[in-house]
Amino acid sequence: MYQVITVDDELVIRSGITNFINSEFEDFEVLHSFSDGAEAIEFIKANDIDIIISDIRMNHVSGIELAKYIFEHKPYIKVILLSGYREFEYARSALQYGVKNYILKPTNFSEFREILFKLKLELDQRQVKKDQVLFMDKIKLFYSNILSGKKQEAADTLLSVLEDVKDNSYANIGQYIYDLYEIILDKLNLYLKLQLSIDKFNLKQLLSQNSVQSLTYIALDILDRISGLLLNEEEASNEFLLQDIKEYMNEHLHEDISLQDVADKMFFSTVYFSRFFKKQTGETFSNYLLRIRMEQAVKLLEKNLKVTEISEACGYHDSSYFTRIFKEYYKYTPKDYARRFMSCK
Repeated sequence: MYQVITVDDELVIRSGITNFINSEFEDFEVLHSFSDGAEAIEFIKANDIDIIISDIRMNHVSGIELAKYIFEHKPYIKVILLSGYREFEYARSALQYGVKNYILKPTNFSEFREILFKLKLELDQRQVKKDQVLFMDKIKLFYSNILSGKKQEAADTLLSVLEDVKDNSYANIGQYIYDLYEIILDKLNLYLKLQLSIDKFNLKQLLSQNSVQSLTYIALDILDRISGLLLNEEEASNEFLLQDIKEYMNEHLHEDISLQDVADKMFFSTVYFSRFFKKQTGETFSNYLLRIRMEQAVKLLEKNLKVTEISEACGYHDSSYFTRIFKEYYKYTPKDYARRFMSCK
């Protein structure tokens, strides 16, 4: 159910739009109506909604100002502006705030219906993407818990995935868990250099279960066997993982990489990756990244590259900012460092 608020200083218009939406659309619900944009802003500060339908001219805060606030604070909210014919060019100024939907007064409900159908499709697609992201986040958490030996936490995550898809048919739930384990085995083989095949764990049995209970039992058994195998591989596995992480960071040193980027690459949750990296290197991710960038900068200084070239190669696209960071790290600017230390070589 998508949630809507209406904003108009004319009660008749607010009521008409509210009644139209609540009676014509099963997927939309008008939660509240307001007579001014200021009231609407106070409401959305504390509440998440999907669509705002607002008149363009109101006594205190206009529809344009309301659209601007949404653009700056909650840009995921869809906005429909109502305007008179003479106000239409003024209404189009809201394009800079991402407003693409306008209805001319008096309201053409046929046109209104088409706009709402279009917005529903956009919201549906956004929800699908959101569900996919949440599903992948759970798989990353599942994977991270397996790697860190937290079998109970991994089991809890697995049960949570099963709960998420319980309304699907048994075959679909089995496919979800099969896909989950296929991804997990693929990542273990890629980053830990293991040879864990689908056949080794007989994943296909997940597809043939006719009850959630039996499916859950088999899924937990597979988790138990994977966890048992990793206990014997932990030390070597950590070395392989750390090697891959360092290689990736070195290869992408010229980019604006972050902890999130590297965690995603390694298919880790950010929390697990941060802890793993600190435990294995003795440094935080940010300190390590800074150190290897500065060491790379010195190597490039030795090749007589320009400061702008060195800055770009080390992932700093503002050479002034790079110079400031370099000076904070080495106590000298790049040019001073080169004159003081390179001339002696």
